[in-house]
Amino acid sequence: MMKTVRRLFCGIFVLTAFSLVWQHRAMAEDAPFTYGLLFKIEQTGTPASYLFGTIHSEDERVLAFPREVNEAFEAAGTLYVEVDMDPVNLLASMTAMFIDDGRELSQILGSSLYQETVNAASTLGLPEVAIRHYKPWALAMMLSMPPAKSGQFMDLVLYQRAIQMNKKVAGLETVREQLDLFDKLDEADQVTFLRETLNNLDQLPTIFQALLESYLKRDLGALMALNDQMLQEGDAQLGEKFQLAVVDERNLRMANRLEVPLAQGGLFVAVGALHLPGEKGLLRLLEQRGYRVVRIY
Repeated sequence: MMKTVRRLFCGIFVLTAFSLVWQHRAMAEDAPFTYGLLFKIEQTGTPASYLFGTIHSEDERVLAFPREVNEAFEAAGTLYVEVDMDPVNLLASMTAMFIDDGRELSQILGSSLYQETVNAASTLGLPEVAIRHYKPWALAMMLSMPPAKSGQFMDLVLYQRAIQMNKKVAGLETVREQLDLFDKLDEADQVTFLRETLNNLDQLPTIFQALLESYLKRDLGALMALNDQMLQEGDAQLGEKFQLAVVDERNLRMANRLEVPLAQGGLFVAVGALHLPGEKGLLRLLEQRGYRVVRIY
């Protein structure tokens, strides 16, 4: 159970970021804010806040935060991350992962796809008996996770550091809200999501490496272009649904929830880097609300 919890916990960050592959083609070419990872958010009469783009990676180069990031983090009184990281809340939300109508996964997938899923899950140490009642989207999330090594990734490191420094910590979304992004997919789309995940398992290491290299260059435009390339290989109709639910609606929700705390200032906000750029990205949304956005790093 705890192995599943850890994979889901990490998967929330990976899949909500990885699912940003469903971007429109024109976005990478003309989008604003295509370079940089750390931005100062300013408004007259209010202490500055900072918005930092993260990536789910255990790579030591990613976890070696630059001076600019450390200084901004230390100056802030409150850390906002994408999701509440309380393990108790995570466990309470896990019921959304399970089929609740009496059927088993094999009845949804059919024998061939089910066996392919069983084989893939076994490589993660999940036996057939452990996956029989998972919904297709939940398994797609877990199968998309790169193998964990240290278990330390950027958002978690920042969260732990904030706790140690007695900073206030809050999540922009609940675990259940993030899981609902996938749970609200109809069953056919969930099966498509799982099938495409299985079809691309061999490519995932290469994809994650390309994302990492672009991130290390602080090149959000390259990240978006990579996403655009992957869109062409996926299910277009499902891609549009992801674009709306995983990108546009979430960016707007996060911007709305930041409105009151940003008015007080002194925040360090850490979210997946691909939430930052674009006309519907967080940086543009904040700029449209009267904030001055300045790239720091």
